[in-house]
Amino acid sequence: MKPATFDYQRADSADVAIEALAQLGEDARILAGGQSLMVLLNMRLAQPKRLIDISRSPALAQVRIDGRWLHVGPAATQAAIERRPNLDKELPLLALAFPHISHFQIRNRGTVAGSIAHADPSAELPLCLLALQGEVILRNAKRRRTVAAASFFTGMLSTARAVDELVEAVHFPLAQAGAGHGFA
Repeated sequence: MKPATFDYQRADSADVAIEALAQLGEDARILAGGQSLMVLLNMRLAQPKRLIDISRSPALAQVRIDGRWLHVGPAATQAAIERRPNLDKELPLLALAFPHISHFQIRNRGTVAGSIAHADPSAELPLCLLALQGEVILRNAKRRRTVAAASFFTGMLSTARAVDELVEAVHFPLAQAGAGHGFA
């Protein structure tokens, strides 16, 4: 199938993306990796009037240690996290889980925030965020809010994100000394 007609907008910053979300609400969708969104578009399960592409924004693709968190920007690919040289020490659970996420082509294009925002109950990244008690940073034109993973996921393929909010970051807590982990 082919998607319904939509307009395309490139957003080089969070501010531009948030402004478009504020104007369009349900009629806009954020595109970063598109691995989940493109299927929904092609099956016409999603029919936004505009796609807001954040995939080429270096600022939105940042991955960094921020205090006790691994801060993952909304355009950061899964491969960017998987290939971190110290991931096995920073987040051993993610290091074990990444090889089980689809295949390398999907991980090269798919984003961490996109997987979290899609909230597929069979996906590994939402499971890891929940198990690690991570958090999602949401932002709209008026405020920024932090939502614990346990409160962010509200059901199958549904979250606490409002239609005018951008997933500005996903925070995974860094491993603590003596903590155990496993993935099967």
